[in-house]
Amino acid sequence: MKNSLTKGLQERSIFLGAGLFCISTLSVIPGCKSEIPEKPNILIAIGDDISFPHMSAYGCKWVKTPGFDMVARQGILFRNAYTPNAKSSPSRACLLTGRNSWQLEEAANHVPYFPAKYTSFIEVLGRSGYETGYTAKGWAPGVALDSLGNPRELTGKQFNEKRLQPPSSGISDIDYAANFESFLEKRDPSKPFCFWYGSLEPHRRYEYGSGISKGGKKITDIDKVFSYWPDNDVVKTDMLDYAFEIEHFDNHLVKMIESLDKKGLLDNTIVIVTSDNGMPFPRIKGQAYDPSNHIPLAIMWKKGIKKRGREVFDLVSFIDFAPTLLEAAGVELSQSGMQT
Repeated sequence: MKNSLTKGLQERSIFLGAGLFCISTLSVIPGCKSEIPEKPNILIAIGDDISFPHMSAYGCKWVKTPGFDMVARQGILFRNAYTPNAKSSPSRACLLTGRNSWQLEEAANHVPYFPAKYTSFIEVLGRSGYETGYTAKGWAPGVALDSLGNPRELTGKQFNEKRLQPPSSGISDIDYAANFESFLEKRDPSKPFCFWYGSLEPHRRYEYGSGISKGGKKITDIDKVFSYWPDNDVVKTDMLDYAFEIEHFDNHLVKMIESLDKKGLLDNTIVIVTSDNGMPFPRIKGQAYDPSNHIPLAIMWKKGIKKRGREVFDLVSFIDFAPTLLEAAGVELSQSGMQT
């Protein structure tokens, strides 16, 4: 079992790596740089309940996401990225472990106990010399303890101290960008880092009408309503409130990217922007329809992606991320402990 799972991790890493990264182990791919001389930093920005195609890079007219769009423009935009499970805890467990739901036991449930025997790739990075941290929502909701009953850091050390006045009552007061800045200031600059930006938006609840009153949006901005919802102003207002919260998520992403750029860290940072599952609306989140599992994804790595600004239509799954990022970080998969 160990060997077969390790082989599966390697195969998925090569599949995603061939489409994404020109890392040293894949230097035989035409057009790739021959070597990445230093371990990359990693910034994972994961929204809470965003469906494809609700980013302006995909042509959605009623949400403006300059941060996501920049990552897509300077990296790769994916049009067929999926989570294996359309709820927060199990979706994040799939991403962190490189496993499908049926391979995760209790962690395939919502609000579960995360089995101690399953390792997250961020824990592996932490043991491999990376500084790790997160703000807001890491792996949640649920309980994650090691075999001795101690709390685990599945997404790194928590950074939630910095607070702000939120733009609406439905938005968290956690200052995501300021907490990322705090992480950067406190880290050992001689080490690479992995930071998980887990926005609490656009998860419900919403301040009704905030998209219009505070986001400057109009009912007429909505050009299409799913056929299984009523096509009326109440539903459209709800969609605009959802869009307003996506933009809050994106605003903090912009600040984080600007901070990396000012510090000279952006070129060798893998920036991944995605969502855990689809939007929190009827027949979507937690269901088995396409908008439930079809998620936005853009990835930028200036030092590792040579042909930037392209779109990829291949199917990509959350289970591809762990092996790919470990390979990019120079971690030997057979020694990672993730195959047990």
